[in-house]
Amino acid sequence: MTSLEKSILSTLAYYDVLGRPLTGWEIFKYLIQSWGSSELLSHFSIAPHNNRLKDVLETLGKSPELNKLISQKNGLYFFKGRQKIVKQRIERQKMADQKWKKAKRLVKMLQVIPFIRSVIVSGSLAMNNTKNESDIDLLIITKAGRIWTCRGLITLFVHIIGQRRHGNLTKDRICLNHYLTDKSLKIPFKSLYNAHTYAHLVPLLDLLLDPKGLTLYKQFQRANKWIKDYLVFYPEEQNGYLKKIKPNQSFYFLREIREIILDKSIGNGVEFILKKFQQRRIKKDPLTYQAGGRVVFNDKQLEFHPDSPEKWILEKYNQEMEELGLIELANEKDSGLTV
Repeated sequence: MTSLEKSILSTLAYYDVLGRPLTGWEIFKYLIQSWGSSELLSHFSIAPHNNRLKDVLETLGKSPELNKLISQKNGLYFFKGRQKIVKQRIERQKMADQKWKKAKRLVKMLQVIPFIRSVIVSGSLAMNNTKNESDIDLLIITKAGRIWTCRGLITLFVHIIGQRRHGNLTKDRICLNHYLTDKSLKIPFKSLYNAHTYAHLVPLLDLLLDPKGLTLYKQFQRANKWIKDYLVFYPEEQNGYLKKIKPNQSFYFLREIREIILDKSIGNGVEFILKKFQQRRIKKDPLTYQAGGRVVFNDKQLEFHPDSPEKWILEKYNQEMEELGLIELANEKDSGLTV
């Protein structure tokens, strides 16, 4: 079996765990590197873009090895015997379409929060793979030095309008589980799971350009080139261009006024108080130390994934790779979850 065939099977296996069949374009876009595939990488490094996609599609259609294992219906590829996930994808896409409408309405309102710089959708909604009870995961980028203030204000605002996820209230609620600052965009936790998670991010709101005109999302992509250690073609393009929200000038004015007030000595005091208050609550929460997840809280990153699905997804993926006879590829590890 060629390296490209192994990579295609690896990609289908990963998304089979998520219950999602893929189009040929999606297989190409999220193609997993099969380790040791130096000839595959060297070939694609010199091949024109259109030829890269053509190679993947031709291999899907003509490979005798893949045809033994893969079926195709309505342009979607999946493992033989797994046709039911085609209908599941359609159902989940419909649910995602409704959640996108709500996500955009809520994110528009977040523009009034001082020190917010970008709002990016992640998780199952970013993949259009939501269930009915799924929440809306957001990755929020704040101004450096104001991450605690921004988180505190966003949490309060989303709670007041009755849209914050907490307890058993999850359906269509906002899950504020990840914050970065505009000066600390690199994710230090590397794994196949995180590579796919961050490759699917959809920027809804981007309020800051660097001197070269790069959006924060593009800066994020450049800061996390390690994802190419897992996915052959990352970053290929910016996701969600059509979903992007146009900044509101009235909200911009309100945010700027608040930032002027909170950006100097008064703001430093507020940041210090909110940091101590939030850190104390986080340290007292038993979920912070729960095995199988990760909670990070410092001045550069706030991550709250105490019940991360990463471990079981990678375990299931490794199991599928073994069943496919690709034992050498069945050794993916998590990104350092709490033991």
